[in-house]
Amino acid sequence: MGNDNYHESMEKNRQELSQERMAELTRRARQMPKPKSRGLLLPSLFFIFILIPVTLLIYVAFYYEPDDTLTAKTNENEVSFELNSQPPSDSTVLAAADDQQEDEKEEEKKSAKAKEAEEQKELKEKAREREEKAAAKEKEKEQAAAEQQAEKKAQETALAEQKAREEAEAKAKAEAEAEQRAKAEEKEKEKEQQEEQEETPTAGGKTVTVQSSETLYRIAVNNYGASGAAAAVEKIKQANGLASNDISPGQTLILP
Repeated sequence: MGNDNYHESMEKNRQELSQERMAELTRRARQMPKPKSRGLLLPSLFFIFILIPVTLLIYVAFYYEPDDTLTAKTNENEVSFELNSQPPSDSTVLAAADDQQEDEKEEEKKSAKAKEAEEQKELKEKAREREEKAAAKEKEKEQAAAEQQAEKKAQETALAEQKAREEAEAKAKAEAEAEQRAKAEEKEKEKEQQEEQEETPTAGGKTVTVQSSETLYRIAVNNYGASGAAAAVEKIKQANGLASNDISPGQTLILP
């Protein structure tokens, strides 16, 4: 890399010296009076196109000493350079321009690819964000629907339980009322039968209707007294054709 810098510095200095010398010669030529004869034309051209480049070459080769920062160590590297007094050709300039255009196109392609990649990345990121938002929204919707369904089911269950309780209470109340009515009717019926038995005499005595929880012995005690209850029981059995002491509520017995 030091050799390249040295070569570039030498080329730059050579071009500057050549331009200064050419400007000086041009200025002197303008200041000099015009030759009166054509004999001075050839020496002038010879001096301009041959002696000046040779002089520059000798100066650079033997007298020019570059800075230490631009030269390499002489004991390590040997630097060779070539002076070209000819200006760059059109093909060289065109090639350099083409290379520059190619580099610019390549940079533009790289920049376009990088920009496209960044845009694709942004599009993917936005698409991912949209998908996440849609998924979250759908999840919230499903959760809300599930909660609503659970609440509805709980309400239906509560209503069903309440209805079942009300029906059970109504049924129990109806059964209790029916039982009370049946007991009242039965009691009223027994009372009426007892009154009829007490009021209706028979040819051989009177009759009695057996009440619930009454026994044949109790009927005998009530009608004949405790002292003759045992004999009264046998009389009642004979009068009614009973083979045992078993009687049923509502049964009518003849008391002899």
